[in-house]
Amino acid sequence: MALAFLLPFATEMASAYVPSTLNSEAKVLLINDSLKWDAKLPFDKDVIKGKLENGFQYYIRKNAEPEKRVTMYLAMKVGSILEDENQLGLAHFMEHMNFNGLKHFPKNELIDYLQKAGVRFGSDLNAYTSFDETVYQLPIPSDDPELLKNGLQVMRDWAQDAMLDTEEINKERGIIMEEMRGGRGAQQRMRDQYFPVMLNGSRYSDRLPIGTEKVVMNFDPEVIRQFHKDWYRPDLQSLIIVGDIDPKQMEAEVKRLFSDMKVPANKKPRTEYKVDLLNKNQFIKVTDPEMSYTIGQILSSTLRKK
Repeated sequence: MALAFLLPFATEMASAYVPSTLNSEAKVLLINDSLKWDAKLPFDKDVIKGKLENGFQYYIRKNAEPEKRVTMYLAMKVGSILEDENQLGLAHFMEHMNFNGLKHFPKNELIDYLQKAGVRFGSDLNAYTSFDETVYQLPIPSDDPELLKNGLQVMRDWAQDAMLDTEEINKERGIIMEEMRGGRGAQQRMRDQYFPVMLNGSRYSDRLPIGTEKVVMNFDPEVIRQFHKDWYRPDLQSLIIVGDIDPKQMEAEVKRLFSDMKVPANKKPRTEYKVDLLNKNQFIKVTDPEMSYTIGQILSSTLRKK
């Protein structure tokens, strides 16, 4: 059995929280050493950042440790929250499809190529999809010019050049279903009951990234192609590169590879969704026959007054 207590409340935050039990000298030190809640974190001066004309952003930083290694991340503001009713699960499905055929790496050539280069799928090469974002990760050796060049090409293909072949899409349906069924334990079944309460009935409560069996098994391939066209675009994407590299040289390559990406002429607006506070306490009790112990949770939401 699991118990969840949801306690939304409003409070005005001070510049720093200071426990009342501290002596006066400690309070002064803590206040002076704390950032204000509304203060921006200082930006690392060693990071090269830029924005291309198409809206694509990049962040590059040299880091000599570990030696001769670099990690690249393609982060995009694309997640399950953007799905229409006939697309439930397709943000996550799209993540899978980026490993099943790219412009420069057809079929399974991407995995084969990188594994031969010593990159392990799952532990090194990986990706995830959440409500609001999808992130691809590629750590590779930086002392091999050809591998480094091809690594950047992988990021470029992930950004906008998935093949989305019908045969590959249909093959992936079963893999997604196995992932979905593998997570259908007691925890998942109970979460299905308390999420709508915890998320105050917002859009988030019915946009779990895994999606639904009905959509995953039956969607027309054109639907995911449209999702890709609508959302895999440069103005929603950022490239992060950190490692033992020449930042200026890397910046030049990023500009060369990513400047030609296009934003759709009639691009869909990227709506920012939120979970509204109800200003009241909520309680829910959830049980499942396979749950052999009791869990109690107290969750609180904080709203800062302006």
